[in-house]
Amino acid sequence: MMVNKDMMPVVFFGHGSPLNAIDENSKARATWGKMSRILEKPRCIVAISAHWYTQGLYVRTADNNPKIDDMYGFPEALYRLRYAAPACPEEAAKVLRLLEPAGRAGNDWGLDHGVWSVLANVYPQADVPVVMVSVDGSADSSAQFEVGRRLAPLRREGVLIMGSGNVVHNLMMTDWDMTGGYTWAETFNDQIKQAVLQHDYTAVINYKKLDQQHLAVPTPDHFNPLLTVLGALDGNENVTVFNDYCELGSMAMTSYLFGVI
Repeated sequence: MMVNKDMMPVVFFGHGSPLNAIDENSKARATWGKMSRILEKPRCIVAISAHWYTQGLYVRTADNNPKIDDMYGFPEALYRLRYAAPACPEEAAKVLRLLEPAGRAGNDWGLDHGVWSVLANVYPQADVPVVMVSVDGSADSSAQFEVGRRLAPLRREGVLIMGSGNVVHNLMMTDWDMTGGYTWAETFNDQIKQAVLQHDYTAVINYKKLDQQHLAVPTPDHFNPLLTVLGALDGNENVTVFNDYCELGSMAMTSYLFGVI
């Protein structure tokens, strides 16, 4: 694969269970471990995580990035895992300016498992600065897409824009013994995938018109990072689909890399 030297790629990770961070049998983890061979090392990562879900749009501007263990009842090894990616207040200030007037500084969060579970495998040395941007729960789908459009100029400055969530995410219907997805989960996931591959981003923005969306996306927190990623694209960029599967019945791990040939 070849990377556009003038513009960093954009990536959406389906992060799934926190266990993917350490599970030796995780298909997602195996793929994450290979990503640094594909992606040119960025100067900074701007991360939009489903787990920083706020009323209003926030940017972490502090000079540190504490690891947030925002999950309960998992093996102790997950809580012992350390991932201390540096912050970048100067870049955060630039992000804040790009997101004016809606964007505000907010420093009551850190690197949640939507970010560290992935990056601990992509960049295990934790040597790439990360700027966190929240998912605005008060914004509609078009506004989420617009956040990406505002952030897009950073791609020409060595910044990787990363969204982390899941296209299908319904914890109330999770079956921990199921290896695939329910029919409705597979159907919705495929509809979104076809829209992305056809560069029909309007259809993705209007996902609530699709069948089964009430089951696939009962709350928008895990879906919206995909909208922000799509907003950051420059036209019909090349799309690479990876980790294309559902698991636990009601979770899609399908992920997208844009701008790599």
